[in-house]
Amino acid sequence: MTRQATKKKRDKKRAEKRKHEHLSEQMAEEAVKKKWHHREEVVAIVVMLAFVPFMVGGILWWPASTSPGKVKGELALPDGTYTAAYLGSRPATESDVAVAALDVNGESVFVNEHDLSGGAAKRSSAFFEGQRGEPIEITVNNGFVTDWMTAAPGK
Repeated sequence: MTRQATKKKRDKKRAEKRKHEHLSEQMAEEAVKKKWHHREEVVAIVVMLAFVPFMVGGILWWPASTSPGKVKGELALPDGTYTAAYLGSRPATESDVAVAALDVNGESVFVNEHDLSGGAAKRSSAFFEGQRGEPIEITVNNGFVTDWMTAAPGK
């Protein structure tokens, strides 16, 4: 064999070796990527398996309503008749419940539609149209406003 033939043979082996090294590196990188993606998939599945039951449990055991049916009203006033003054009021809209803020003996009391019963509930629209400073007389029974009427300003 001549020198040129030996040199060609050696160059060919070196080229094949470089090609093989390059392919080996590429295969190793792909294996690492595949392993990483597999690990991400496993973590995602584990998170989903932990998260889904938590969410379903939360939905199942969440209270159906924030204010369960009232047996006793939520007004913080004992039973009796009180003289009050409107601090403000807002009639009901399609999305909001009517509410009135009353000053009862220096204490602010919020009354909404659900806090009215009996005769007061029948005349609820007029109750929530009160003007600021307007005096009224309310009757509270079991935590509900059962009756109301406008009071004389000097009372």
